[in-house]
Amino acid sequence: MTKVVVLEKFKKNWEIGSVVSVKDGYARNYLVPIGKAKFATKKNIEEIKSLEKNLLKKDDENKLNANNTALKINGLKFTKEIAAKENGELYGSLSVSDIVTYLSENEVNIQKKFVKLGNKIKTTGEYSVDIDLHPEVNCSLNIEILSPKTSV
Repeated sequence: MTKVVVLEKFKKNWEIGSVVSVKDGYARNYLVPIGKAKFATKKNIEEIKSLEKNLLKKDDENKLNANNTALKINGLKFTKEIAAKENGELYGSLSVSDIVTYLSENEVNIQKKFVKLGNKIKTTGEYSVDIDLHPEVNCSLNIEILSPKTSV
């Protein structure tokens, strides 16, 4: 296990400046290279303590932006017609890419990794898809899948 100092909130229980133990590969291959953490040396811990105020301010701005985005998403309803069989099984499916494209068409730009779809949607009906915009800000998008035959 390797100890790292967290530079931004990205898990619900990891605060900025906290020292956490993670697996060596997770620290070396993910957290440190993308700038979410630094190895927990005395020098790095002291450096982060001095920068903590700025990091917290940046996190507050990110949280505010996420709240504004969540309000926009909660006000939307994604309705799409996809060809389906008699039993409601779709010939195609609705994927994360379709959801991100729909949101960008409605002036809401998010990354694919924020959408928690699980499996692709493969039947007609109404769905609610969770979107995690920030560790403390979640919202959901209502989706209605129609068959061209049933939408008459």
